[in-house]
Amino acid sequence: MTIRTFWTLFLKILGIWLILSGLTVFPQLISTLALLGENQQDNFFATIYIIALLLLTVGLYFIMLKILVFNSNWLIDKLKLDKGFQDEKLDLSITQKTVLTVATIVIGGLIFIDALPWLCREVFTTIQMKTVFREDPKFSLLIFYIIKALIGYLLMTNSKTVINYIVKETDNIEN
Repeated sequence: MTIRTFWTLFLKILGIWLILSGLTVFPQLISTLALLGENQQDNFFATIYIIALLLLTVGLYFIMLKILVFNSNWLIDKLKLDKGFQDEKLDLSITQKTVLTVATIVIGGLIFIDALPWLCREVFTTIQMKTVFREDPKFSLLIFYIIKALIGYLLMTNSKTVINYIVKETDNIEN
């Protein structure tokens, strides 16, 4: 694999990931616009502002999609990403176990990073509900985010065990 091919793949994967992770912005903006339309006392300029933000966001995502996914060679040339390497080719002799280990650690990290802020929010809400309102708060979301954060942490720290299990089960299925 050449350096240019590596950067092309990397930029395209990055572009697709950014687009997919950014899709959560649109429902939030649309729901804000819907809530804004329900209140008759709201300002006309606030509605225009929300619509402008929605159009700006859509425009930025289309620009990112065009540059990172469809024009990655142009970006590689402009940023000179393929310059300065001693070898023209990358020798990627990676075993299946190594790829699975990296993938497991990355997936575990993403799960953990996704769950941690929500877990902190739920802990805060639970403490606040107990001290301020003296009610029995619902622990379902708190338990869910504790389990989610724990699964992410365990995937990151015990990736070898998970990979050995996957390889063992794959061998059992093939035989």
